[in-house]
Amino acid sequence: MVKSWLGRALALAGLLLAGLALAGCASGPVASEFTLRPAVISPNADGTDDVTQISYRLSRSASVSIYLIDDKGERHYFRQDSRRAYSSEAYQVQFGGAIDGRLLPDGHYTVVLEAKDDYGHTTRLEQPLTIEGGDPVPLKIENLSISPNLFTPNRDGISDRVTIGYYLNKDASRVDVYLVDSKGTRYPVPEDKIRKAGAKGPHEHDYDGGVDLGAQPPPDGVYTVVVEAEDYVGNKDRVSGPLSIVSGGVPQVEIVNAAAQWSAPIVKLGDTLSFTCTVRNIGTVPVRTKGPEPGTVYSMDDNFNSLQQPEEPGIFRVGLDYEGNSAGRQYPFRWQLGRDDELTVIDGQKYLMPGQTVTVRGSVIINEKMVRVAPYFWIGLIHENVWIVMDKVQYQQITVEF
Repeated sequence: MVKSWLGRALALAGLLLAGLALAGCASGPVASEFTLRPAVISPNADGTDDVTQISYRLSRSASVSIYLIDDKGERHYFRQDSRRAYSSEAYQVQFGGAIDGRLLPDGHYTVVLEAKDDYGHTTRLEQPLTIEGGDPVPLKIENLSISPNLFTPNRDGISDRVTIGYYLNKDASRVDVYLVDSKGTRYPVPEDKIRKAGAKGPHEHDYDGGVDLGAQPPPDGVYTVVVEAEDYVGNKDRVSGPLSIVSGGVPQVEIVNAAAQWSAPIVKLGDTLSFTCTVRNIGTVPVRTKGPEPGTVYSMDDNFNSLQQPEEPGIFRVGLDYEGNSAGRQYPFRWQLGRDDELTVIDGQKYLMPGQTVTVRGSVIINEKMVRVAPYFWIGLIHENVWIVMDKVQYQQITVEF
């Protein structure tokens, strides 16, 4: 009985002592040794006294606010209710006169540190700060342009690129340009390759969604183009505009089995040589094509230009070439991927749709003597002004008798 009473008394005494100890710990100042060095700054990016170092110590964990009071009594928060854990080392942070991306005007300020611990005890400390000779010009991003604002990054030669332009009224230390979707996912836009990054003046960013490198572009949808910049004294600016992506993707087409059939291994001068191949769109986006239609017959002194079907950036065609070609360009004879009635017309242009397969037949009248009796002939799949997707398919010697 006595032991039980004694145990409870000791426990109670322990709790009392612990409470007194905690109360003692919480009774001292929450923050101390609050300093600003130097107390006069000139934030103009000249490398001399551009920033002040704020330093303080905490006796225990606390929520810390740091703000400046101007000569009108208005507060400008640098930190607000920021949680800081106890540390035996002093907290230090640099301040260059900018609040919320705007440099404060020259003048005399009172810098206030407020630290509030977990028991509600608050310590308030003050130091004077003078700002003089600050850069008076705020940073501005002007004249944002996004052209076109409907973007189809699929390498068909139509609206495949978007130009993002803007004007910086002064030099910037950092410029970020990106697309952001409704979920907050960012897609960076490459730097302006012509002008120095961040330089005062006009800038243009050429954006292809990555398809020129064979990468998939951002998914179809509505995006916001954002341009953010910061100058050398902490001024910031941000502008934005809408951009829609539709029918985006990397075009993928193949000559099936990389094969073709020739009409004959031997032809006479004046006869017609023909080939037949199968072409399939194995990608996820339509691919643009143009005439002449399969079945069109060329003569040796013809080419796609003489048939009023010149090269066009982004279109796909099947071409025929041969050893001794003196036309000055590869594949002078070219044909559309499929007949007109097999293709889908979108905005006046003809497309081979994803998953679609067509047969292409091309013919050339051999009405000129060849450089040799048995020259090589071959076909290819051309993505015009981009690359030859498949070159020298069904490379075959054809004997020309004359």
